[in-house]
Amino acid sequence: MLLAILVIGLIGFTTKVLTGSSEAGGSSATTALTASTVAASAVDQEPQATTANSASAPPKTARDNIELPLAPLVEGRPAPTYMAGAKAMANQPGLAAGSYVALDVEKNEIVLAYDDTQQRPIASLTKMMTGLLTSEAGNLAHMVTVSGTAAGVEPNKDGLIIGNRYPRGILLYSALLASNNDSAAALGEDLGGGNYKRYYKMMNMRAKALGLTDTRYASSSGLNDATNYSTARDQSIMLARALENPTFAKAVGTWRHVVRWNDTGGTHTYENHNKMLQTFPGTIGGKTGFTTMAGGCLAVAVRRGGRTIIGVVLHSNDIWGDMPKLIDAAFKRAS
Repeated sequence: MLLAILVIGLIGFTTKVLTGSSEAGGSSATTALTASTVAASAVDQEPQATTANSASAPPKTARDNIELPLAPLVEGRPAPTYMAGAKAMANQPGLAAGSYVALDVEKNEIVLAYDDTQQRPIASLTKMMTGLLTSEAGNLAHMVTVSGTAAGVEPNKDGLIIGNRYPRGILLYSALLASNNDSAAALGEDLGGGNYKRYYKMMNMRAKALGLTDTRYASSSGLNDATNYSTARDQSIMLARALENPTFAKAVGTWRHVVRWNDTGGTHTYENHNKMLQTFPGTIGGKTGFTTMAGGCLAVAVRRGGRTIIGVVLHSNDIWGDMPKLIDAAFKRAS
């Protein structure tokens, strides 16, 4: 089925994208949703991106009053092939990751791979599917009512309040940039008509349609490490297909997103955990993830000279060291 609907939605938030600044240690700051809301601290979850230097060039600001057109469903694409020597040990860049893959999007060819079809927990890379399904659903002004189940998800949460209603678009940025689990849970519950199992079925049907052959979704956020799993290869395909949706692509390519809460007159700020958006030239989007069992996980898309490489590392203790090595080696082999 093709979705070619132009959805107009006043969603009342402002996007700020900061470029050219490097990062130092620290965690991103957020403003409380209401005067009585206190965000819980993240435990055993995402590597945090740091706040950009306020002395750098002023951020570009754009008001999102019109939702981007929804992209058609991406189905029936051929599976990526492997470049000769993609798995040869002599060509591997020496990463700490348990599994990794580098996909040349334009050629639909895997240029580097190691244990890339090994099924592993993927932590918050799971939110890429929740983000895609939300983007494809459109109507970002749609109000999502938060249940007790969604509000109670731990850790790394946005402090959503039981019974309160939040625009779908704000929850999308909360889940994809700040990797908040309560926001991802609320989105999944809403898309599944109040039924999580129904939503997981939607995720798995979409995964099959996109060509993900070794993936099973059983979580909207990725906190389930037992029965929610995928492979480096599948997650590279997932990101490649998801980036064809402009709503998703815009979200994961945004460094900082500030939303206005009209009921309080305050603001709420999300900063992207994917610090490669600021530190690695050409990065156009991606997603981070971490749990104790999954280890560090990272999926990133980088564009150079009209060519796009998607890198995925799973079960790594050094995602920020591994990914630049993988991307540079992949571009060298692909050239």
